[in-house]
Amino acid sequence: MSNLSALEKYLYVLDQFEKRGVLDAYDAALQKHIGVEYKQLGRILDELSKQFDNIICETQGKKKSFRLIKPLDLFSETLKNAHEIGWLFHMAHEADPEIFKALEQYTNAHPDIYMFKNTPFEDVSTLESKAIFKHLQTAVKNREYRKIKFMHDPNVYDNLKCLKLIFMDNNWYLAFVDDQNRVRFGRVSFIERVEYATNMSTFQHVSVTRHMAFLKDVQNSLTLYDVPKQKALIKAAPPIARYFDADMKIFLSTQKFVEKLSDGSVIFSLEYTQPLEILPLIQRWMPHLVIQEPQELIDAYRAKLQEALSAC
Repeated sequence: MSNLSALEKYLYVLDQFEKRGVLDAYDAALQKHIGVEYKQLGRILDELSKQFDNIICETQGKKKSFRLIKPLDLFSETLKNAHEIGWLFHMAHEADPEIFKALEQYTNAHPDIYMFKNTPFEDVSTLESKAIFKHLQTAVKNREYRKIKFMHDPNVYDNLKCLKLIFMDNNWYLAFVDDQNRVRFGRVSFIERVEYATNMSTFQHVSVTRHMAFLKDVQNSLTLYDVPKQKALIKAAPPIARYFDADMKIFLSTQKFVEKLSDGSVIFSLEYTQPLEILPLIQRWMPHLVIQEPQELIDAYRAKLQEALSAC
C-alpha cells in the first residue's frame, strides 16, 4: 500500500500524463504505485479531466481513457485565480491537511512565481491543541451529552447530543441535537466553554438515525433540519456562464445544470431550506447571477440588497 499523500498521488498521475500521454483506470502499475484501486483511480482521472481542458476523456465501448492533448502545469492552472482554489478542497475530500502543507512548501520554494497567503487547514493544529476541541472529539466518539456555552450568547445549552465535527465553509463546526430534537451547527471557534452535561449517560445511535441521515445531505452550515427543500432556478450570464456549465465543478451540493441558452447564458437549479443557504453564492457573482424563480426568493434577495444599500 502506498504512503503517498493525496497531493502526491495527483502530482504523480499528472507526471504520468506528461510521460505517457494516455492513461486509464485499469492501469495496474499506476494503481499499485499510488496505492489505489480501479474506482479510486477512475475518480482521480475524472477529476483531472473536469478541471483541466488539457486532459480529455475518450470512450471506446464501455472503457474510458484519458488523453493529455497539450502540456500542463498543475500550479499555474490551479493557482491562477481564486475560483480554482476551491477545487483543492475536492481533491482533499478526506480533509487531508497534507495536501495544503505540500502546496505551501512548493509555493514557498518558488516565491518568484507563487504566493500562498495562508493554509485553509491552519486552524486544525491550533484547535486540536485546545481542550475544547479534544472535549468535543471525546463526546462525538463516545456519543455523549455536553453542556455548551457559545460566545455572545447569554444562554448555556445543556444535554446536547454531539453528532459530528464537520469542516465546512472553511471552518470547523459541531453538529449537535438540541433539546427540541433539531440538528444545529455551532462554530467551534465560537464555543466559549464545554462541560459534562447533566445527563451523564450516553445516547443510543438509533435515537439519532434521522439526524445522521440529514448530515449526509447538508449543503452548508445554514441548511435547516426538518425543513422542506425549495427549488430555485438561477441564470448565469455569459461572462461567467462557463463556471456553471454542464460537467463543471459545483459550488453547492444541490447545484444541477438545466440548460444552455442561445445567448450563452446557463440555467441551473439549487435547492435550499432558507434563502440564506444560497444567497451568499448569488451575491458573490453579482450582477451576473440572476434569480429566475421562485418569486419569494427574488423578493428576499431584493430586500437584502436594499438593506445593504441603506446601510451605506
